[in-house]
Amino acid sequence: MGFLGAPAKRPWWFAAGVCVLVALLLPFVWRHTGADLKVYRLGGSAILADPSTLYEARLRYISMPFTYPLFGGLVMVPVSLLPWPVAYGASIAVSLIALFAIWRLSLRDHLVALHKYFGRLHPAVLVALVAASMLLEPVRETLSYGQINLILCAVILYDVLAAKRSSRGIWIGLAAGIKLTPLVFFGLLLVTKQWRALAHASAAFLVTVLIGFLLAPRTALDYWTHMVSDTGRIGGLAYAGNQSWNGFLIRVTGDLAGGGRLWQVVVLLTVVGGLWLTRVLWLRGEQLASVSVCALIGLLCSPVSWSHHWVWCLPLGISLLTATQLGRRHPIPLAATWFGLFALAPIWWPARGDNQELSWNLLEHLAGNAYLWLSLTASVLLAIGTRTKAAAEAGNQALTR
Repeated sequence: MGFLGAPAKRPWWFAAGVCVLVALLLPFVWRHTGADLKVYRLGGSAILADPSTLYEARLRYISMPFTYPLFGGLVMVPVSLLPWPVAYGASIAVSLIALFAIWRLSLRDHLVALHKYFGRLHPAVLVALVAASMLLEPVRETLSYGQINLILCAVILYDVLAAKRSSRGIWIGLAAGIKLTPLVFFGLLLVTKQWRALAHASAAFLVTVLIGFLLAPRTALDYWTHMVSDTGRIGGLAYAGNQSWNGFLIRVTGDLAGGGRLWQVVVLLTVVGGLWLTRVLWLRGEQLASVSVCALIGLLCSPVSWSHHWVWCLPLGISLLTATQLGRRHPIPLAATWFGLFALAPIWWPARGDNQELSWNLLEHLAGNAYLWLSLTASVLLAIGTRTKAAAEAGNQALTR
């Protein structure tokens, strides 16, 4: 029996060793002490006190305002009622549970292959994977900020990959009502013709919008007609942490107002190409790769995609190992390269802050926009893998005639 399936204590010792190593390394990259969670708590407190003040409220020591829809503020009410140490601890605990769910959901359709090559998947292996993935920059940033990216990722993966047909789409709609970025997965439901799930998602999202209008009509109207498109509320667009097309074009062109028409053209091409690949992968039975590519559309096309939004590097990396020819032939080098780069996070290597990004040279752009290059490489590998699989299936059909 292989190591992964060994019934002895060895897998648990291995998992314990990984956990100890992570515990030793993590403090050196843990920097933000729950900054975003503090803003979430501010939003929950504003909802309790006066929902109309949600977007004007500020903390003395954090200038960033609450930027989610009113429904998102309502969801944060329980967090605002907890003492700070309990709230921060609970945020990390729930995110770790979500991280475990992401691995479990991402591997659920590939357990047969894992059994073939490694033996039974020992529970200790999942523990080790969850612990090791805490060192990935998007994951550790999400945890240290107190962000909800891992939770949303797990919810969306559950909805797309595991939810019953009668309820599929509802969780995507609710997630979009909390934080708008999950709206991109409506595109997946559309191009894969999951009409019932699309109806469920739309209805759930509209309910969250309605709840916002019931809480504070004027504030909700102002949010949906003005603030929703105000990128000035979410930080400096040129900052290296903004790993989107818009951030890249701003850093290249020096236009702090945004990518302009060029950005719109790139976004259009990304949406069309991304949705095409999303549909093709879904029809080929690569559902995990399909939803991961759809997530890339949102990450690349959003005006701002902070590095901690890129927790989708986890399911996308697993997709590269299971849905591409390169991944099947050379899984260890590919996994080491993909996850290693997200752990090392080259985006932080060049000088950054105070618009220093506008004076980057070529090498600094290569490192400072690394997540974009990785996403494009992944998309190409998945597209090539899809064509290769299609050709193989056509050849097999020809041989059986």
